Amino acid sequence: MSGDTQLLSARSVHWIDIGVIVWVIVWVALGVLIWHDIRAQTQLSGDVIKVGTAVKDTGQALSAVGGLPLVGGSIGDFAATIEKLGSEVEASGQASQAGIERIAVIAGLGVGILPAAMILFLYLPVRVRWRRYVGAVADALPGSGGDPVFEQYLARRAADVLPWDRLRALSDDPWRAIASGDYRALADAELARLGLRRP
Repeated sequence: MSGDTQLLSARSVHWIDIGVIVWVIVWVALGVLIWHDIRAQTQLSGDVIKVGTAVKDTGQALSAVGGLPLVGGSIGDFAATIEKLGSEVEASGQASQAGIERIAVIAGLGVGILPAAMILFLYLPVRVRWRRYVGAVADALPGSGGDPVFEQYLARRAADVLPWDRLRALSDDPWRAIASGDYRALADAELARLGLRRP
């Protein structure tokens, strides 16, 4: 896998970085939108809670009337039933509201976080390995001072990873050039591929 990572060029890594950033932003935005839209449904539960409270208050008001003489106990019984029904509606609305908020959070996180985390989980190790490889070459570059071993390494990497047309543009026979110690053009091509320049 390390060798595969080294096949990436600075340009391809740049475009992959942009793609990953766009992917993460799109999924996080979708997660937020889904969370917001589902959470908006709590308004209906809020209305149910208000209706339940109003019915309960009506039952309590009627119970005061039910205690009056001459009106009778039937209004008191009816008031108790209304008050109980209002309390049940109110409790149902509160439970529904809590459930909707819980679903909104779970759906928002599921849509917004899981796809973004998955791509980051897959891409970040590759990106870190590529950065380490480029960093190692960049760190060695100032002190190399035309070191033939380092130049040969760069030339061989270029011969391994550059497409055939680019290799032929640099040398008629890249492997013969490497064997004869003519590393400069291929080494420069490898540095350019990595987005590096000689000091």
